[in-house]
Amino acid sequence: MTEKEKATADIYNMLKDKYPNNILYVMPEQLTKKLKSFMLIREDLSFVTQVTEQLISLKESLNPNDIIEFALWQSIIITYGKCFTDNKAGMSKLEKSLFEKYDKKYQEIHDHLMLLRHSYIAHRDDTVYEQAMVFIKVSKTGHMLDSDTEDIIIARKVASPRMRDLKSLIELLNLLIKEADVKIQKTGDKAHYAFLKNHTPKQANSFLVNNMKFG
Repeated sequence: MTEKEKATADIYNMLKDKYPNNILYVMPEQLTKKLKSFMLIREDLSFVTQVTEQLISLKESLNPNDIIEFALWQSIIITYGKCFTDNKAGMSKLEKSLFEKYDKKYQEIHDHLMLLRHSYIAHRDDTVYEQAMVFIKVSKTGHMLDSDTEDIIIARKVASPRMRDLKSLIELLNLLIKEADVKIQKTGDKAHYAFLKNHTPKQANSFLVNNMKFG
């Protein structure tokens, strides 16, 4: 059994344990790809919200840690970016156009995060979050060509943004979770209707979770 099959089996067995008195059908892939996409996007947005809250708590604490701050901030950028970028599996994504009906500050936050994703995380471009400079150290009594000259490289990374920016990010994430909820409801209703319309009770038996056996 592959890792993916094991994960699927775990989900089936969990459902059967959780709903022992119900009949459960798994809807076919072609009907639920969009629905699953938006459900996973919602999970990602919820995760980013939790990580952002953890980062805020860490910055407010008496024991800040730049390494942990940096790791949390990178996790936020990477996971947020997943929700808006194309993928090889053809899963749905959120579109930037959804910000048109909201205050422009939310699109500005989004644009900044996506810029960081492309220029700071996925690629190394020149950003304020990551800088390095090279100096030549020469003794005050020496000359540039003396053997005791030394190159010094100073690098600086910004661990995470300001507190007020993180709190604005929480607002943005709450907005996007609501958008994802709407899409989940719409695509879920559509998939449910299509399943009932296209499958007779006899055909539906092949999707019956209760009869499926796993190791």
